[in-house]
Amino acid sequence: MKVNLGLPTRNLSFVAVMTALCVTSNYAMIGIPNVKFMDLFVFVSGYSVGSLAGILVGCFTWLVYGTLNPYGFSLPILVATSLGESVYGLVGGLSNKFRLTVPDLSRAGNREYWICNVKIALLGFFLTFFYDLFTNIVSAITVGLPISVVLINGIPFAILHEGSNVAFFFFGGATMINVIRRVPIKIGERNG
Repeated sequence: MKVNLGLPTRNLSFVAVMTALCVTSNYAMIGIPNVKFMDLFVFVSGYSVGSLAGILVGCFTWLVYGTLNPYGFSLPILVATSLGESVYGLVGGLSNKFRLTVPDLSRAGNREYWICNVKIALLGFFLTFFYDLFTNIVSAITVGLPISVVLINGIPFAILHEGSNVAFFFFGGATMINVIRRVPIKIGERNG
């Protein structure tokens, strides 16, 4: 049985590598609640390879991390986190296609580079705010608590999540995108 997602082998390989990077970094940082590199990696995946690839990285990451998680498993919350995470990849791909130009770091001036970092950090903040709001509402409904109680009690975790993502997106977004641009991956070609 052959599954074709409409992606070239190179892009599917990229999805697999980025998913592994997300899952590995999530487990490495599991002791720090709501501070993960995953959101940045999913956004960068979408920006670098396209929205579909970013969406797949987000969904596949949560399928592994959300199922094999020491904090427990809940199907509605798994679906919500997978959908919420996929938005990072979707917006990453759309950002590349329509609005956000990440300059080549070797040619960009300092001002251009820092302005790009601010734009990426702002995107990271708004995406994380949406993600936290959405997943907290689904969690409240799932466990039968009032939404307002869950949202109020989630404020410290949301601040930590949004603050860390602003820093990760600001310092890592443009840099990761530039690094990925420089990786010469040619599937099916031989050197020499």
